[in-house]
Parts: sequence; structure tokens; C-alpha cells
Amino acid sequence: MHRRLLFLTILLLFIPSSGAAWGERGHRMVNRLAIEAAGGVLPAFMKASGDHLIYNGYEPDRWREESGSPLNAAAGPDHFFDSELWGDIATIPGDRYAFMMELAKRRIGLADIGYLPYAIGEGYGRLRNAFRQWRNAKTPEDREGARANAVFYAGLLGHYVADGSQPMHLSIHFNGWADGTPNPRNFTKDRMFHNRYETSYVNRALQDSHARAKVRPPERLQDVAGAVKTYLKTSFAELEAMYEMEKGGEFNPESPRPRGTDFIAGQLARAASMLGSLWYTAWIESGEPVARKP
Repeated sequence: MHRRLLFLTILLLFIPSSGAAWGERGHRMVNRLAIEAAGGVLPAFMKASGDHLIYNGYEPDRWREESGSPLNAAAGPDHFFDSELWGDIATIPGDRYAFMMELAKRRIGLADIGYLPYAIGEGYGRLRNAFRQWRNAKTPEDREGARANAVFYAGLLGHYVADGSQPMHLSIHFNGWADGTPNPRNFTKDRMFHNRYETSYVNRALQDSHARAKVRPPERLQDVAGAVKTYLKTSFAELEAMYEMEKGGEFNPESPRPRGTDFIAGQLARAASMLGSLWYTAWIESGEPVARKP
């Protein structure tokens, strides 16, 4: 079993169910802040379905409970991208299968590197299509079905966008500095750092108010794929700063500090901002003609 999938399986066995990814609190916070910021520029049913949107922000981590199942095996790599195994994330191909073919050429394990950029891009496409079906529905029943799909897809998209704001989800150093790699700054190898950072600390120290003021209004993204890559690169760029702050004791759940709290709040706010812009862009594009490839 791939080392990261093994870690996630062990995590589920020994900690409460809120312990994977950002934890349920963090994922719900991202979706809640996003609908607060973007609800006014989306169809009214989105804000009216806020509870469902917020609930589904954690849904992909609930799937992890199906340990050993085809669902668990297939969905696990969608939560991360090990940037060091590839290089500049801006150079990844446009679709998952072209990426898989390139991985095979490079002899990189298909489950080793992760597919987070594609989980976000594909989720965006599902949402845009659901919005389009809602706009074009011929019957009340079809419109209700499309509405329910849009709310579901929007909530799930929030999960992967939130994962993409956490630096450890973009790195081989996903749970303490990886063995067998240079570590001249003596970063922690504590194998509970991942959970302590994104779940225990968030549960103890983070409130919506810490992140709300940092959330930006939604904007239309002119290049969705490019914006997603830039967003993920920004998260990866914060990795060493995060590990340096850990050395200074900034992420101790038993003694929260303002600097550590502000750092994590910034990541959650950036996720909510990106999510709101993705929702808004999907809504705008759903009303435009479908671009046909030649």
C-alpha cells in the first residue's frame, strides 16, 4: 500500500473520524465562509442550501471509512499532490489520463503522486454542468434534480479546494519531514504533526472569525485551470515556513498562539476565497455557449 494511503488508514483507526484532511471543523468552515462570501452572486438556491453545502465539505473524508474498498482505493489519491515527484505544477497536463500516461513514462507510481489538481478541475466541471442543466431544465422535476446535483457537487468541490490550501497536501513531507531526504534545518519528523496541525489545533484554536476578514469577494476566473495551479503552487510555497513555525512551537493545541492561529486562518480563508470564485465562475460559464474543441 502506498505510504500516504497507509498513513490515512492508520489515522482513521486510531483517532476520531474528524482527524483526516483539515478535519471536519476546518472543512465545514471553508464551505461556510465561501457561501457567506459568494451567496449573493450565485443562484438563490445555493445560499438556501447552505447547510447541505457545509455538510458536504467533509463528505470525501467520510468515504475513507470504507477501508479496503474500491472507493477508498480510487478516491484516496485525489486528496494530495506530491509536488517534489513532478516538479513545477504549472507543467502538468490538462487531464488526468494524459497525466497518468506521463507518470508511466517517468516510472512514477500512479497512486504515489496524487491527483488533487484533477479532483478540483473535474469537480468544477461537474458543478458547471449541473448549473447548466438547472438553467436549461424543461420540467420542474428536472430543475429540482439539477439543483440538488449542483449543491452536492459544490459541497464536494469545497473539500478538495480546502485540501489544496494545506501545504502538507502538496508535498512528500506530508506528516513530518520525510525520511531519506535532506533535512539541514532539522524540521520535525513527528508522525503526528499532520493531525496536530490541521485537526487538533483547528479544533482547539480556530473560529470562523479568525478567517472571515481574510476571505476575498468572489471573482470570475478567466483561466480556471491556471488559477488552480497557481493556488496549489502558493500552498506548496508555504511548506518550509510552516515547518519553521512548528519548530518555534506555534502549532501546539494545548497552548495556541496568535501567530500560528493567524497562519492557519490565512490558509482556510484562501481556500474559502478560491472556492467562492470557482462557484461563481462555474455559474457564469454555465450560461455561456459550450466551448467546442476542434
